[in-house]
Amino acid sequence: MSIFRKAYSVVGAILMLQFLAQLYFIAAAIFTIVNANDNAKDVYTAFKNADNFAGLHAINGDIIGLTILVMIGLSFGSRYPWRTTILTGVLFLLLVIQLLLAHTGIPALSGLHGLNALVMIGLRARPDIRVSPPDF
Repeated sequence: MSIFRKAYSVVGAILMLQFLAQLYFIAAAIFTIVNANDNAKDVYTAFKNADNFAGLHAINGDIIGLTILVMIGLSFGSRYPWRTTILTGVLFLLLVIQLLLAHTGIPALSGLHGLNALVMIGLRARPDIRVSPPDF
């Protein structure tokens, strides 16, 4: 197995961890707000605390974009079949759609942000994108 294939597998595993972190960050932000007491001071504090988690969610999303770009490069370097390279590229396209959905300003349309995230996680977990652990 070439070094590019090993690196692709490792970066793919890191990407899955980043996806899980995304789910954690947004859930932590939501539950911070939901669990606030029903008074102005507590709600204000909850929103301030949730803002930290939302910021981590946004930063991690940017890092996910870089990770996917690295995976596309490694896919070419490892000479995987075109199907694998194209599906990895589709992940990047879905990430661009994620960005657009998050900033539409239309709640019903922005709600698709979460559904698109599940599609991305499902696509990443497909075996034809080579998520098998590396052989060291």
